[in-house]
Amino acid sequence: MSNKQSNTENSFINAHTHIFHAKDTPAHLAKKIVVWPFYYFINTHWFVSLAQKLRANKSKEYSYRSRNKAWQKYLTSRYSLYGFIKRCVLFIANIVFFFYLVYILQPMMAFWPLEGWLKQFYESEAIDQFLFLDRRFEYLVILLPLFLLFVNLRRSLFKLLVTYIKTKFGKENIEFYIRYKNLLSFARYEKSANIFSKLKSQYPPGSKFVTLPMDMEFMKAGAIKRSYRDQMKELLTLKNNNKEIIYPFLFAHPKRLKEEINGYPYFAGALDQDGNYQLQECDVKYYFEKGCAGVKIYPAMGYYPFDEALLPLWLYCSQNGIPITTHCSVGPIFYRGNLKDLRQPIDQHPVFNQIIEKDENDNEIIKDLRLPLHKNSVFQRNFTHPLNYLCLLDENFLKDVLDYYNNVDLDDLFGYDRKDKAKKLDRNLSNLKINLAHYGGAENWEEFLSKDRYNEANYIINRPTEGLRLHKRLNNDKPTILYNAWHFIDWFSIISSMILNYENVYTDISYTTHDLKYLNLLSEILDNEKISKRVLYGTDFYVVSNHKTEKQYWIDMQNSLGYKKWNKIANINPTEFLTSNSKGSI
Repeated sequence: MSNKQSNTENSFINAHTHIFHAKDTPAHLAKKIVVWPFYYFINTHWFVSLAQKLRANKSKEYSYRSRNKAWQKYLTSRYSLYGFIKRCVLFIANIVFFFYLVYILQPMMAFWPLEGWLKQFYESEAIDQFLFLDRRFEYLVILLPLFLLFVNLRRSLFKLLVTYIKTKFGKENIEFYIRYKNLLSFARYEKSANIFSKLKSQYPPGSKFVTLPMDMEFMKAGAIKRSYRDQMKELLTLKNNNKEIIYPFLFAHPKRLKEEINGYPYFAGALDQDGNYQLQECDVKYYFEKGCAGVKIYPAMGYYPFDEALLPLWLYCSQNGIPITTHCSVGPIFYRGNLKDLRQPIDQHPVFNQIIEKDENDNEIIKDLRLPLHKNSVFQRNFTHPLNYLCLLDENFLKDVLDYYNNVDLDDLFGYDRKDKAKKLDRNLSNLKINLAHYGGAENWEEFLSKDRYNEANYIINRPTEGLRLHKRLNNDKPTILYNAWHFIDWFSIISSMILNYENVYTDISYTTHDLKYLNLLSEILDNEKISKRVLYGTDFYVVSNHKTEKQYWIDMQNSLGYKKWNKIANINPTEFLTSNSKGSI
């Protein structure tokens, strides 16, 4: 077998990667994570500039001068006396540092039994002679030089601090900070081509990559240095230089879709005489003609996937088999502004309902589904909830969406007759090819695995051909099922059921399966014949690299799943997902 044939067989498709950089990120990503006004001091652009300078300084370590200096240090350390003295000095420095550090923090340790031990220790006659300053904080004069002089001290203190933060703030908040840090570490590269080279080099020759842009201008997190159109220009140049390797998507934010620059729209189109939606001259049409293979949305930035500005684009995608990838988990990128500025009432769902009580005649009183306001990092869940996509895929819910917007142009677009609501739409979105990315996220996989007494969390196991039966149950008892599913059923079960119940629903396992313990669940769900045809391999590069390198990610998964399952999710399924009528089709 030739090397070329071997490489082709070993290659595969990563359906979820990012190669945007610092200029595409807003200045205040720390907003709503760090309290006001401190997030102003954690400026994304400042930290990226600092990271670039540190990287430049680190590169000096590879100079001849630095290497010779390191060698001399090694030769010196070979002498046993020098090493012994060094260890003794470090040991004494550690004792002195933590002696005074604990003394300064002693008032904060007022709990049994530590309080009594520390008090007895520091008030003993032998120890009192070392406490020669009047106030506790004055011992910082001793701590600061030791902290600056001894790198091992800094490392020890940092480890203790991280342990404390994890205990104090919880696993989920720490995950936000880690992903934010990792976003900055890769975003520091000044060209997307440099980031892509880091990605490509970790895969076998012939591998292909879906590259997803990010349009973060409207998330109220501060200024962005580079326009979204410039980001797309660089991405399409990269596509032109790697025609059979990169499959870029374009981004669709409702506000961007309405935008015009000098009379030239970002998105425009109309129905032709045959009922097909045709794009007119606009940026979206240009991007598709230049090789874009699909559309990316990120509802956590403050909108629902059935926003009225998106509906015409969804009809075009549905009629042409163009794939859509949507963020479908909770993460560090979300709307940072005031939620009440988005729509009113923000604390009620635009389409879904719930039963709030029964009247004296036992009649159900139905109102809009209640969505209590929480901080933005929590409320994003309502925008990204997988059930929102029923408003596109299910014709009855799509009619409810059209009723909500009460827009004559949208009614005409879908052929909706308000006088005869029982009549089928002339055009619907049931064939929409959509990837609910991240399969709900690791927290929902954990929730699925941990629930053993909640019947609906087990339906995907004991009803493998229909799962939650969403398409049937919602028509019979819509408000009750919606309320329960929205608040109490894990997203792993919901997304799995949507794949079983609706054609062309896909999901990718990017970021979520970085932990080996989830590969067992992935392998198990891939035994389901229908679901196995709708799962896509993806990593969420470069966000996932705080857990694993790309090569470790795919090597772990490939060897855990075996050839048959791996070939499905990394070759067959993504090829079908990326096949469409657009010029960017695979």
